[in-house]
Amino acid sequence: MSALYYVVIFIFVLICLLLVGIILMQSSKTGGMGSGLAGNAALDTAFGGEGADKLLVKITTVLAILFMVLSITLNVLSTSDDSGSSVSKESVIQGDLDVPEPLIDEPDTTGN
Repeated sequence: MSALYYVVIFIFVLICLLLVGIILMQSSKTGGMGSGLAGNAALDTAFGGEGADKLLVKITTVLAILFMVLSITLNVLSTSDDSGSSVSKESVIQGDLDVPEPLIDEPDTTGN
């Protein structure tokens, strides 16, 4: 794998952690984790009552778009360029088409 793949993986993990954190900080109708960790109080004083919610929604939208773009990028980077396709054309079960001879001789049932 190239160094680009590992850089994209690192950024992808950071985006995932940021996305989880931002989602947990958002206020909900029942309070949620944001109010339990005093996140809403600090955000409300910094941005005002409505400003914090709008900012968190915008950040969540940007992080979600980055998450999807990086997911597709990782898929493209992880596929091998040998076949030019992400679907393998070879069978999982590879064997001969000829039927093998039985190991034990079967008894003659014709009566001869």
